[in-house]
Amino acid sequence: MKTKKTVLKLNIKPSLIILLLLVLGIIGCSKDDKPTNQAPEAFTLIAVTNGAIGVDVKPTFSWNAAIDPDGDTVSYQLLMDGDSNPTTSIVSNISETNFTIAERLPLTENLFWKVVATDTQGNTSASNTFSFTTRDLRIPATPVTANANFSGRSKHTSVVFNNKMWVIGGIGDTGRLNDVWQSTDGMTWSQVTAEASFSRRQIHTSVVFKNKMWVIGGSDVTGRLNDVWQSTDGVTWTQVTANAPFAKRSSHTSVVFDDKLWVIGGSDRVNGENIKFNDVWQSSDGINWAQVTAEAPFSKRSSHTSVVFDNKIWVIGGFDGNSDRLNDVWQSSDGMTWAQVTAEAPFSKRNLHTTVVFDDKMWVIDGLHDDDDDVWQSSDGINWAPVTSNFSFSDRYAHASVVFNNKMWVIGGHGFGAGNFLNDVWSMD
Repeated sequence: MKTKKTVLKLNIKPSLIILLLLVLGIIGCSKDDKPTNQAPEAFTLIAVTNGAIGVDVKPTFSWNAAIDPDGDTVSYQLLMDGDSNPTTSIVSNISETNFTIAERLPLTENLFWKVVATDTQGNTSASNTFSFTTRDLRIPATPVTANANFSGRSKHTSVVFNNKMWVIGGIGDTGRLNDVWQSTDGMTWSQVTAEASFSRRQIHTSVVFKNKMWVIGGSDVTGRLNDVWQSTDGVTWTQVTANAPFAKRSSHTSVVFDDKLWVIGGSDRVNGENIKFNDVWQSSDGINWAQVTAEAPFSKRSSHTSVVFDNKIWVIGGFDGNSDRLNDVWQSSDGMTWAQVTAEAPFSKRNLHTTVVFDDKMWVIDGLHDDDDDVWQSSDGINWAPVTSNFSFSDRYAHASVVFNNKMWVIGGHGFGAGNFLNDVWSMD
């Protein structure tokens, strides 16, 4: 059976077809001719100016607004680092044409910055690139206080704990001390206790560990010590152990590293003879101590400094077993294996100095040495540079130093001259 096909015939006039084609052509042309969304126009930087030197470590950057031809909203990204074509984003997606750095920039650093403008369609345009150099260390002409409430002293310790600076013990005109003081600003100091539970002592060590302040060893009227004390408030002190397994000692160093307490080197006096150590001990609780090494490769020494920097323990200078001052630098990632970074740093041989970590560098501050008062900095322990600022504080040794509120602090110490115990407080930033 055959199926009958139905054919639908449309009776369309040729003129109508021509009109339809013209309309379609116009629509097509309209799509093709639609203008492309354009990127923001070129814009320029204002400040920090190109080639500026001595720029503050928390500068405000500003730039002219980037005009968008299509009226789109424009946002900005600030890029800055040490490369001439900076790629490190400091802030992005901001509408303002200025930005103030919240986290301080490194000192004496050559940096580059530029800004990228982006419209809502994702089109971008970049400014030119400016360079600048941040300022050097700043040491005020006058101390925070020339005469703190605590008596003049040296061979004391200082720590930062509970948002305060603390001064613990030492020796002054009246002899050894065991008083404890605190301050929130370095100017006003309050006495927490006139007589702590531990004996009056000097050249001990103090650290902050597991939310407590710790005092380790030192020297009292009976001789060298190997006791360990702790406190949560500076008033009440608990003796953790009266006799740690390491030999009695003073002029040693202590750090907190790998969630442990560490004791490094120091000296004792036996039968009138000074004995120095280069052993290394560690403890996770202050009670149980393990000897990491009986003899580190660096020479036996006292009155050296130790800090934790770049995830390593560092030992710097001191006084060795041959009665010579030192300016060598050592480092270790485990306390057992030590590498000599330099046998002779460019700063003079010294002991009873201080070392702190600040501005992502190590800083060596004054001490007993042949030169005038000085401060040196290094980011690797090999290359050391003297600070070029004019020094206002007097030459000193056996002082204490801490880092607090984005500043380095120098507290007390011994000036040159008999009985010249200091109680001034200086800040540097």
